[in-house]
Amino acid sequence: MNAANLIEPGEGNVIALVDASAVRLHILPDEVMTIAEASAHAGKSTKTIRRWCEQFGIARQVRKNSPLQVSRIALDMVIHGDWPALERLKAGDRGHRLIGFYRTLADLD
Repeated sequence: MNAANLIEPGEGNVIALVDASAVRLHILPDEVMTIAEASAHAGKSTKTIRRWCEQFGIARQVRKNSPLQVSRIALDMVIHGDWPALERLKAGDRGHRLIGFYRTLADLD
């Protein structure tokens, strides 16, 4: 199921997720995790983390055949099911309080 299907249209301030492949997530250097680190952090298998990266667009690959780099704060948003925060992050709205909350949660600020 696509995350966009989890959000009902017209639910107040909820922002519908766009197709993950349509948005390239900008990940700051201090937010980068490997697949193995993300797996340990989330308590999920590497297979699940790879699926989430594809499904929710929470990772990047710098060059072909290079390892995936997972965004720590985007992963936390997925773990918590915080789709509005993930949308703000993908929109580049790093000044928003939701983004600040996840950076603080990850002890990045």
